[in-house]
Amino acid sequence: MKGTEQADGGRPEVVERFLRYVRIDTQSDPDSAIVPSTGKQKDLARLLVSEFADIGVPATMDQYGYVWATLQATATAPGGGPLPVVALLAHMDTAPDAPGAGVRPIVHPPYEGGVITLPGDPSVTLDPTRQPALLRHLGEHLITSDGTTLLGSDDKAGVAILVQLVADLVTDAGPRPEVRICFTIDEEIGHGVDHLDLERLGAHVAYTIDGSDVDTISYETFNAAEATVTVGGTGVHPGYARGVMVNAIRIAARLVAELPEAESPEHADGMDGFLHPHTTTAGDVSSASVKLILRDFTSDGLERRKDLVTRIVESLRIRYPGASIELSIRDQYRNMRSYIEEKDPRAVLFALEAAEGIGITLRPEPVRGGTDGSRLSEAGIPTPNLFTGGMDYHSCFEWNTVQSLERSLRFVKALVRFWGEHGHEARKGSLD
Repeated sequence: MKGTEQADGGRPEVVERFLRYVRIDTQSDPDSAIVPSTGKQKDLARLLVSEFADIGVPATMDQYGYVWATLQATATAPGGGPLPVVALLAHMDTAPDAPGAGVRPIVHPPYEGGVITLPGDPSVTLDPTRQPALLRHLGEHLITSDGTTLLGSDDKAGVAILVQLVADLVTDAGPRPEVRICFTIDEEIGHGVDHLDLERLGAHVAYTIDGSDVDTISYETFNAAEATVTVGGTGVHPGYARGVMVNAIRIAARLVAELPEAESPEHADGMDGFLHPHTTTAGDVSSASVKLILRDFTSDGLERRKDLVTRIVESLRIRYPGASIELSIRDQYRNMRSYIEEKDPRAVLFALEAAEGIGITLRPEPVRGGTDGSRLSEAGIPTPNLFTGGMDYHSCFEWNTVQSLERSLRFVKALVRFWGEHGHEARKGSLD
C-alpha cells in the first residue's frame, strides 16, 4: 500500500498544527556548545509565540529559547485560596538519530492492515509483523514522514496538543487551576531543563506531554550514569614494537569485550538495565577512549554496574601496566518514581482518575530512558510523562495517528479540569 497525502477534508485543528510544526527543522546537536544547541529551534519557538498571540494568550521566548505562557485559573480552593499550579511541558527539538530536515508529513487513508511503503524511500515500510502496535489502530489515519526523515512526533505531537489545549480552553469557563505552559529545548540531547527557570515555572506538579503509545503514563525512568574510559598507550613503528608498543586501541577493545553481553541493550527489555558502549574516539595506538551509558531502574542496580566497570578498568591496569587508563563516572538522572511518591503522588493518582472519568484506563509504562520529568521530579516538581500516541521514535519508521492526537488532547483537557475540581483534595495511595 502506497502512502498518499490525504486531502484536507476538515482535519482536526490539533492535527493541522502538528503537520505545520513537523515541517520546521528543529534537530538538536549533541556536539554543539551553544544554547540552544541549534538556532533553528528558535524558528519554531517564534512561531509558537505568534500563534499564542493569535489565540489571545501572551507568550514569550526567553534568551535560551524556552517558550512560556500561562492559562489563568478559573477555580479556587474552598475558602477562596489558590489551587496548586500545574505545569505542562513539551520539547521543541527533534532527535539527531535520523535525518530531520525537509520533513514531508503524510496523512494516510484509514489503515486496513498490511504493509505501508513510504514513497520517499521504498525500503522504509510500516509492517505489522515488525510493528504489531499498528494493528491496534485499524481504521485510523496514520501519519508518517515520506520515509527519508523522522516524523518529529517526538515531541511536536506534545507541542501541538498543548497549543491546541490553550486555544480550546482560553474561552472555556470550566474549572481549572493556573496552568503554566512551557516548551523546552535540547531535550533529545539531555539538556532540556539545564537553563529552565524553576522559579518562573512556579509549579507544584507538572506533566511532560512526551509519551509514546496511547493510554500510557510513565512515572518510572532509569537511573542513569555515563562512564568515560580514556586509555593512553605508546605508539612506535610496528616493525620494532616488541616490548615497547602499548596499543590503546587494543586495550579499549578489551574493555568492551569484558562487558557482559547479557547486560547489553540488545538483550534487555521491560525492567532490565544495561551497560552500553556507545561512542569511541577516532583514536590511534597512543590514545583511545570509550564512553558507556549505564542504566538501571534501581539505585542498587546502577551502583552494581558502576562497580563492574570500575573492576574491569582495575583489571586492565594490572594487565597493561605500561598504559594509563583513566575512568570517570558521571551521574545523569535518577528514577523519578521515588521523588513523585515522596513529594506528591497526586501527580499520578489524579491522572489515573481523570482518565477513568472519560473512559480511559491508563497503563503504567516505564521509560527505558529519561525525560525532562526525571530532573524536574528530582528538583521537587513531580512530573510524570503522558502519552501522545507516537511510535517508533528517532527513526524514519516513526508514526502517529490523527485519532491518537485527538485522544491525547481530550485526556489532557480532562486532567486540567480534574485538578480544577479536586486540586484542594489530598490523596493517599500506592503507585504499585
